[in-house]
Amino acid sequence: MHNRLAVAYVDSPLGELGLAGGEHGLITISLGKRLDHLLPGLLKGRHDAGRGKHHPWEILDQACNEIVEYMLSAREKFEVPLDLSSGTEFQRSVWRRLQKVKYGQPTSYAELAENVGRPGAARAVGNAVGANPLPIIIPCHRVLAAHGRLGGFSGGLPRKRKLLKIEGIDWK
Repeated sequence: MHNRLAVAYVDSPLGELGLAGGEHGLITISLGKRLDHLLPGLLKGRHDAGRGKHHPWEILDQACNEIVEYMLSAREKFEVPLDLSSGTEFQRSVWRRLQKVKYGQPTSYAELAENVGRPGAARAVGNAVGANPLPIIIPCHRVLAAHGRLGGFSGGLPRKRKLLKIEGIDWK
């Protein structure tokens, strides 16, 4: 029987990253914040032992390796399995669409809203982007505000600038 959840903290150029993985995939990445307050919710129902096909520590190992490769500009696409069960169906649709935004190619909230079939819902899409549990891997940092402005980022603007710089994305 697998452990239901594995948590690791790693140092990175973005500061400390907290990662949590389960049998269904990587659950969350925290940028500079401890995961302790999230653990009770992460352990509820969705992540029961024996129901997933992955070992949580193998998920974390793969995620850490892929993030290191990304930071070294040696990886453009992530392959680690993801567990998106914490989101609503709408949030998951936005997160899945975000995964299709190519490395080095920024998008806007309006463009993202159109691509999920909800033109005019840029604000709702922005809320879903802000709720992204897997920054870096689900590249919410590639979403720029109107007219190419930097916009916001749950991990803070200095981290967003670093991620955009890694990918060679210009912003205003």
